[in-house]
Amino acid sequence: MNRKQRRAQGQLGPQLRAASRPAAAIVEWFNAALAHQHAGRGAQAERICHNILSVDPGHARALHLLGLIEHQSGRSDEAIEHIHMAIMRNGQDAAFHHNLGNILRTRERAIEAVTCYERALALAPGSVDTLYNLGCCCQDLGQPKRAIGYFERALRLRPDAIELHNNLGSALQDLGRLGEAIACYRKALALQPDAVEALDNLAGALREQRQPEAAQACYERAIMLRPHHVESHVGLGVVLRDQGRLEDAVASYERALALAPNHAETHNNLGVALVDLGRKQEAIAHYERALALRPGNAETHYNLGSVLHRQARYADALACYGRALALKADYAQAHFNRSLTLLLTGELDEGWREYEWRFAVNVYDRKYDRPRWSGEPLAERSILIHAEQGLGDTLQFVRYVPAVAARGDRVVLEVPKSLLRLVRTVAGASEVIASGDPPPAFDYHCPMLSLPRILKTNLATIPNAVPYLSVPREVSTGWPERIGDSSGLKVGIVWAGTAVGAIDLRLLQPLWEVAGINWFSLQVGGRSTDLSALDGVNIVDLSPWLVDFAETAAAVGCLDVVISVDTSVAHLVGALARPLWLLLPYVSEWRWLAEREDSPWYPTARLFRQKREGDWKALAREVATALAQMVRCEASDAMRPQICGGCDG
Repeated sequence: MNRKQRRAQGQLGPQLRAASRPAAAIVEWFNAALAHQHAGRGAQAERICHNILSVDPGHARALHLLGLIEHQSGRSDEAIEHIHMAIMRNGQDAAFHHNLGNILRTRERAIEAVTCYERALALAPGSVDTLYNLGCCCQDLGQPKRAIGYFERALRLRPDAIELHNNLGSALQDLGRLGEAIACYRKALALQPDAVEALDNLAGALREQRQPEAAQACYERAIMLRPHHVESHVGLGVVLRDQGRLEDAVASYERALALAPNHAETHNNLGVALVDLGRKQEAIAHYERALALRPGNAETHYNLGSVLHRQARYADALACYGRALALKADYAQAHFNRSLTLLLTGELDEGWREYEWRFAVNVYDRKYDRPRWSGEPLAERSILIHAEQGLGDTLQFVRYVPAVAARGDRVVLEVPKSLLRLVRTVAGASEVIASGDPPPAFDYHCPMLSLPRILKTNLATIPNAVPYLSVPREVSTGWPERIGDSSGLKVGIVWAGTAVGAIDLRLLQPLWEVAGINWFSLQVGGRSTDLSALDGVNIVDLSPWLVDFAETAAAVGCLDVVISVDTSVAHLVGALARPLWLLLPYVSEWRWLAEREDSPWYPTARLFRQKREGDWKALAREVATALAQMVRCEASDAMRPQICGGCDG
């Protein structure tokens, strides 16, 4: 025994000093360290491990135990180093590999952890704990299919393990196998009815199955069992919002925050519900708090950008989308929303490029066995241009057909059936077919709203020659009689559309009070019956005859001006080069740009914008004033046609 060994033994107390041989003493010392560690006396255990290693630097079990103690005291890097050393001395102990995997997983080094668990499993194939941890690690890595294999192997060894049923359900849910996932959660709950985590997971799966009431019941039971479980309150808030119970959702999130004020996910979800309620400034405060707690969350940056856009804070919104994309470069919804803000602010070049992300967030993309056109020469080639999104989008962007036709041999145009007769009047289309009909053979295809990007459209090059559509010859001949020839302005009105919903016609009362107006409703669908809510207002309902857009075009041609919300009829009026007065919300769709009273897309359009969000009354007064001026101007023109000018509508 050298001096160093004698000194180490002298520090271990009289009982261990009495050991006759160093090997026997080390065994006793190690057992003493293990007893201290099990009793929670980490400092004493660590001191003994160091003493053992001063005598035997390669003692694998002491190195391993020292690593565990260091990890428990928050010194994981040292722990990893010492357990690595233990494995170098003895690579056949499965526990060494298993525990190293555990520590690596806590350090978010999942790939390395999987390697360790696999080595442990090779040494101890029946280890349920290792199989379980391997499954969890694969879930961390986004490999649910692989995780399922490990969980199922573990369940064959221990079929009554609640955590295995629960986590197997989670992996199945990740793969969209909801029925199987729900069965797993129910098995876990059959084994332990008060398993709150399984109840939460079952609720989440039921929500995905669009069973919000059943999901709500699970969350409420979880809260009854464990009132302070934050995740259950958050989950309940989510399903309450799904059901449109926004105030209740807010209350649930607020209860979660009372339990955990620094829970970033709750702040984010509360922000979403507050936006739904129109309480945008409060939502911003919660998004900002969530980001202060968790600045690396791309979804919260995106949510903040979205609400800032709705407040017309476009530069701030773009900055938020930029931060979201810096964290998650393939974040499709952030790219798409960024495109909308760029287009709204006139940054068309970059906006069109980002707008291509719409195919990743919606179902516009069509699958053909022919290539999508990206600007290649079309000489002696044919191309199918197909409509996408709404009717208004088709009416706005069909203007690009002549430019494409000038590049190629044959253009086939596919549009919704209600537009078929009208769109056949556009120049350049060799054939126009209805959506759903089999197209003729073609060499290329192109979604209609990709044409501005391919043709490099900016504010200066928007093709705005109007009209580019006209009234077909075969429309009904009865429109002049339906509109009549009575004196006064003939004004069409449309008050409902997908972009803004429906305006309560009573809010437009200032319009109905303008004298000298003959009103005609161009509203179709269920909202056409809104006219019955008006008392004492004579508006002729043309909807029975508006069977398609060709007939609507004929009606528009008989009117002096059309006043419309942002809907397909507005695009029709602009494409026909008829006077259009457009009623826009505080933040309009991107195509109308920001803060403009005119439109580079439609030279005959005049834009009226809300000055405050939701204030249709004030906007109605502004339009009524302009309409009264137009009436006066028309009356003056009737007497002195060359004197009064500037009243084009």
